[in-house]
Amino acid sequence: MREREGAALHRRVPALSADPGGLAVVVLVTLLLVSRLWRLASHGGTGVLGWLTTSLICAFYAMIVWCYLRRGRAVATSPSAMAHLAAVTATMIPFIFALLPGQRPGTGQQLAADVLLAAGTAWAVWSLVFLGRNLSILAQARGVANRGPYRWVRHPLYTGELVSALGVALTVGSAAAMAVWLALCGLQIYRAAREEQLLLRALPEYRDYRRRTAALLPGIF
Repeated sequence: MREREGAALHRRVPALSADPGGLAVVVLVTLLLVSRLWRLASHGGTGVLGWLTTSLICAFYAMIVWCYLRRGRAVATSPSAMAHLAAVTATMIPFIFALLPGQRPGTGQQLAADVLLAAGTAWAVWSLVFLGRNLSILAQARGVANRGPYRWVRHPLYTGELVSALGVALTVGSAAAMAVWLALCGLQIYRAAREEQLLLRALPEYRDYRRRTAALLPGIF
């Protein structure tokens, strides 16, 4: 038993150690997770939604680390520098909201923002559960995820991120925040399109999955 466990660990760790980008993601997200856990332990949130959202964000970061630690090598990686730039930029944009000037939202606006943030983050966590070892920031092909939310949309993780980011933009409550959110929408759509070009070439079964499944919103897009 110990020999089998050791062999399994040996197969996983070299894959991560040979992937500097993946290792960097694990380190960065672990730091973000520790920061959020400290905030949750020290201050919690404002009301039930505040606690729920902070807990969901912690779960989101923890799932990213878990997926990266377990993932295997990619079957194919996009050669497009623009695709990689869009992916990294889209990943980092949500952190810009905290730097934007804003105004205190009204009670209704804040409630809508909190609900969007909690719902979007919960959906993203659920997506990560089923994306599993296929997770990657860059456009890479590992396998076709078609269970959980992937039964209805091909990129549910991006859908969840856009919904939660809209909640953050409403909290900031400025035109600049909405402009950043719209830019994020454009980047995620472009990112998804470039990923699909790679998946169609590398994974033959993806063509049928793409034909019968919406991209981001069931029955709409």
